[in-house]
Amino acid sequence: MFEFWCEYDINPLIIFNQKGNIVYCNQEAEIFLSYINKKEVFDFLLKNAPKKPSIKTEFRKINFKDFEFNGYSIGYKDDSQIGVRFFINTDTHSIIYLEKLEKIDLSMIINFTVEYMNLKQNTKFTVYFDPSIPEIYINKKAFLDLLFEIIENQEKVYIETKINIGEYIKLNQKKFPIISVIIETNKKKHIKSPYFEVINNKKGYIIQIPLIKETYENHNT
Repeated sequence: MFEFWCEYDINPLIIFNQKGNIVYCNQEAEIFLSYINKKEVFDFLLKNAPKKPSIKTEFRKINFKDFEFNGYSIGYKDDSQIGVRFFINTDTHSIIYLEKLEKIDLSMIINFTVEYMNLKQNTKFTVYFDPSIPEIYINKKAFLDLLFEIIENQEKVYIETKINIGEYIKLNQKKFPIISVIIETNKKKHIKSPYFEVINNKKGYIIQIPLIKETYENHNT
């Protein structure tokens, strides 16, 4: 059970030996380490580790390239191994901007993207749509740019849309259901957007979209 919780922890967990080699890392850490040099992380541990065998926890902003964390716990019992658990920034919704919203049919936009990208490259697409998703207001250009960035130069792409039952996002003091656009790809790159929450995971990406069905004031959130 302990290993199960470690493996599926949303926070990267990494354990090094005394030579700086990784002896364990969970799924989130694998994604993180696919973009960041392990020596950079190990050097961070050595610089910030407690002076005596124990666990040191500190909450402050930490950046490794495009990754931002809210803090860390570093611990060791002896000189053979040292571990770290980085705390992800869960306040991702605060960076979403609501600007230039247009009413769109999500399935039509994705189908257009698939057809357009098939003219430029040879990609095998598999697409499944949730028929319960209504027309919504989003920044269409930003969404298209995001899709193009993810799909570009991919050989195989799986796309699925769904409404996250029981999950909501709060924007400008209003709650909206969340639509997930799940995109699985072969080659991975870290994707960010100021207009959507983009979850980078081991299989690809999940774009989180607030389900806005009515005209909405374009305030920044």
